Amino acid sequence: MTGFIHYAKKNHLLFVLCTLGPVFALFTFIRIIPIIRTAYYSLTNYSLVIPKPAFIGLANYAKMLQDPNFKLAFTNTIVITVICVSVTLFLALIFSLILRRVEHSSSFYEMIYFIPVVTPWVPATVIWRWLYDSQFGMINYLLSLFKLPTQSWLQHPDQVIYAIILISIWKTLGYYMIIFSVGLRNIPQIYYDAARIDGANYRKQIRYITLPLLKPIILFALVMAIIQFFNIFTVAYVISSEAQGSPSYECKVLVWEIYRNGFNFYKMGYASAEAMVLLFFILIVILIQFKVVRYDVE
Repeated sequence: MTGFIHYAKKNHLLFVLCTLGPVFALFTFIRIIPIIRTAYYSLTNYSLVIPKPAFIGLANYAKMLQDPNFKLAFTNTIVITVICVSVTLFLALIFSLILRRVEHSSSFYEMIYFIPVVTPWVPATVIWRWLYDSQFGMINYLLSLFKLPTQSWLQHPDQVIYAIILISIWKTLGYYMIIFSVGLRNIPQIYYDAARIDGANYRKQIRYITLPLLKPIILFALVMAIIQFFNIFTVAYVISSEAQGSPSYECKVLVWEIYRNGFNFYKMGYASAEAMVLLFFILIVILIQFKVVRYDVE
């Protein structure tokens, strides 16, 4: 065995195959093959009740253009993603800048903000569902204290989507705040000292030092946030379920629509087509982000 390892190290190609081959094979089995099969199934009428699916070309994609449920789910997903990504990353950057100025206690505050991140989605959403309860929820109770009208947060279509957005921002804010905090700590203090000597105020330091040097972290956070919020499912599913004796408006999102078509209605071919649309849309958006938030690696 030792002789084989010694020989493999001399033969660079064999060494690469032996070290990265198993990882690449596992990645191909878990990721690449399911994507290829999903792309194929999207061109068929594959169903859990049909043993031999027939090839139907782009019929599933054409059907999506006329499907009001898909349009509504896609629109809701875009609205949730745009608002959540913008607000979450903005607040995370602001909070990380504030914590940088209180370095002596920043670790404690980072731990406090990170608690929602490590809390599982289901119990966290159930707690928020109690808070949103129209009769006994804490939010309506606080509104009543200020003589403000109470709201049916989970029964109204225009309010339930913002209830989901608020939960998502609260749940993920700490994660991106930690990412920005790590990026800020890696910016050398000497740049800020030189800027102060040259007379640059705090706003100019943020504009000309912090943001340019933080571009790689901003790009990473953008990509991660877009992928995360486009795949939002658990919070919409739990918040819309008829639990605790209070039925809620069903806020459709794209992943939930894929799940319903695939596992509730057994239309796996149509669900696969929706999944491919989601995949390519996220891919296009991420490529645009790489083009816009461009930085030079020195």
